[in-house]
Amino acid sequence: MFVNEEATYLLKVLKGFVLGENPGSFHGDWKKLVELANIHSVTGILGCSVMNYPDESNAQVADFMRKQCFKTIAQFSQRSANMKELIRQMNDRGIDHLIFKGYIVKDYYPIPELRTFGDIDFLIHSKDRQKSDELMMQQEFERKTEWEPVYSYRRGSEYYEIHTDVMEVNVSDKADYISYFQNIWEHAYLTNGHTWELSPEFHFLYLLTHIAKHINGSGAGIRMYMDIALFIKHFGEELDWIYIQKELKKLSFIDFANVVFSFVQKYFGIDSPIELRKVDEQLLENFLEFTMAGGVFGYIGRDSGLITLKKQEKNEESVHRLRTFTKRLFPNAESMESRYTYLQGRHWLIPFAWIHRFFKTRDTWNYHAKEAQSIMKTDVQEVVKLKRLYKEIGL
Repeated sequence: MFVNEEATYLLKVLKGFVLGENPGSFHGDWKKLVELANIHSVTGILGCSVMNYPDESNAQVADFMRKQCFKTIAQFSQRSANMKELIRQMNDRGIDHLIFKGYIVKDYYPIPELRTFGDIDFLIHSKDRQKSDELMMQQEFERKTEWEPVYSYRRGSEYYEIHTDVMEVNVSDKADYISYFQNIWEHAYLTNGHTWELSPEFHFLYLLTHIAKHINGSGAGIRMYMDIALFIKHFGEELDWIYIQKELKKLSFIDFANVVFSFVQKYFGIDSPIELRKVDEQLLENFLEFTMAGGVFGYIGRDSGLITLKKQEKNEESVHRLRTFTKRLFPNAESMESRYTYLQGRHWLIPFAWIHRFFKTRDTWNYHAKEAQSIMKTDVQEVVKLKRLYKEIGL
C-alpha cells in the first residue's frame, strides 16, 4: 500500500494548509517525506508548515524546511515578475491573451507564492500566432514545441505554453470535449488591456476536465485536487452550481465530479457544493493510492506501456499488445487531425502525416522505443486493474 506514514502526513499538511490547521507532529522518515512532497511539487508548503508548527526536537530538519519554503517563494517572485513583463509586452503588441490554470488559481491559495507551476499557460487567437511567436523570439526564448494548437517556450527557469486551443484530445469517449471547449472565448472577460480571464464557473469546469485529461494520460497529482478544494473554498456559494451541474451532464462528468468532490471533502475537509452520492471508501483509498504514487503528473514509477494499453482498448477486460503497438506507430487520422490540421477533411493524407510525425518527434524517438518495449512486457492483469479503477471513478 503506497499510502504509508509519509503520504498520510503530507495529506495532513496539505489539509492544514487549506484550513489553517496544525497538521500535528511527524515521526516517520523525513527524507521520504521530502521526496514525496517534491514529486507532487508541494515542498514549499511542507517547508512553511514546519516553520509555522515547528518540531523543536529536530533543528536540522527545521532549518532545511525553512530554506525550502523561502526558496519556493523566491522562485515564484522571480517568475511572477517575468510573467508580468510578458503580459505587458503582449498588451503593447495588441495580442489578446487569456490566462488560466495555475497562474490564476494561485490567488486562491492562503500563500499564493507557494502554488508552484512547471509552465504558465496563455490562450491566444490563431490569427495572433505569428505575432506571439515573434514576441517570444525577440525576448530570447527557445521554442521547444510548435504543434499547431500549442507552441512552448523556455528561457532559463521560465516555461510557457501558448495555445490556440485548450483541449486537443477527448478525455473519454463519453462526450466531445474538444468541441465543448472550442467556444472558450465566449466564457472569458477582459480584465485589462488585452488580458482576459475565464468566468469562475467555466474555469472550474475546465479545471475538472484538465484533471480528467491528465488522468487519461498518466495521472494527476494531489496538488490538482488541492486546487479544486481552494477554488471551492474561495468562491463557495458565489458560483452558479446549478449551471455547473447542468454542464457536468453535458460533459458526462456527473460520476467523475462526484468522486472528485468526495475526495476533496474527505482529504481536504472542504464540503461538497453539491449533494453527493456515497462513494465506496475502498474506491477513495484506491484512488488516493493511484494519485499519490504517480507524482504531480502521474509519471513517477508508472510504465508508459501500462498507460498506453489502458487507453487504446475500450473494453475493460480486453488487452491486445500488438494491436496497441500498431496503433501507436500508425495513429488514425481522427486522433492526429487536431495537431496536423491539414488532415481535416483530407484523411487520405494520413501516410504523409505519419512521415511528418516521424520526423517531427525525432527528439522523442528514444522514449517511444522504450514505450514499445513496455507495451510488449506490461502485465495484462495490471492493465485490467487500472481500467477498472478508471471505470469506477467515472472515466
